Amino acid sequence: MKKRFCIILSAIIVISALASCAAKPEQETTKPTETTTTTTTETTTVTTTEDENTTFPETSTRKIHKGLSKDKNGEYPYKIATYTTHYNSGDTTRTTNLKNAVSKVNNIVVPDGQVFSFNQTVGKRTVTAGYETAKIVRDGEFVDGLGGGVCQVSSTIFETVLRANAEIVVRHPHTLKVSYVPLGGDATVQWNTQDFQWKNTIGCDVKIKMHCESGSLTCSIYAKNDVDVGDVKINITSSGGSYVLTRTVNGKQNYRTVSKYKEQKSTTKATTKKSSKKTTKKTTKKKSTKKKKS
Repeated sequence: MKKRFCIILSAIIVISALASCAAKPEQETTKPTETTTTTTTETTTVTTTEDENTTFPETSTRKIHKGLSKDKNGEYPYKIATYTTHYNSGDTTRTTNLKNAVSKVNNIVVPDGQVFSFNQTVGKRTVTAGYETAKIVRDGEFVDGLGGGVCQVSSTIFETVLRANAEIVVRHPHTLKVSYVPLGGDATVQWNTQDFQWKNTIGCDVKIKMHCESGSLTCSIYAKNDVDVGDVKINITSSGGSYVLTRTVNGKQNYRTVSKYKEQKSTTKATTKKSSKKTTKKTTKKKSTKKKKS
């Protein structure tokens, strides 16, 4: 019996040893699986859409210029250009918008070679930014809209920059005629779609000074150095509904822009005329009926 027990025990030990040896290859095969998983993860990360070659419409269509800062106390003693427009100070909401935009531009320094962007400098016209409802141009009509009047600020700057002989980078005319500057001499702005931009090609750093008070809006440009902008002349001619503005310096033209304006919609007037005609016809008919009866 003892011999049989020993033989059975030996057999169990041998079987256990063989089972242990058979389990080792299974553990070794798991290592390549882990390596494969790691490789797959790395490859997927590299080929996602968020790589360096991806482009977005916001960055490809709009250029962000270097930010400009204010300088209240710096010495800019040479006034090289100035221009004044007028507004109705009794229109309180529009006046508020003018003063709000002017406060953003006043004392802004434009270094030599840098670009001034109206939208970047003034910012988005919102209620939280202090803007109120006033008349704006929309779909061929003057209607109430947030920030109305701000275009007078950009147009006044445009007229000043023209006289300073600086380079005009971006300028858009209104779709309807405005009265605060000569036709062809305006520069409309609209947040994120239409901007007014000019580049400081005057020859030194300049500062913009603006004030808005008692119906007068004035923009002046002061230079750091005593520069000569030349004999600047602005001329506007009209032909066939187009207004052509040209700038000549020392007898040579260096800027030209064309503006066309639409006629304001007159839907309300047309409706009033039609209704008055109908009333007249009815009145006439009644009178003639009475005459027949008599």
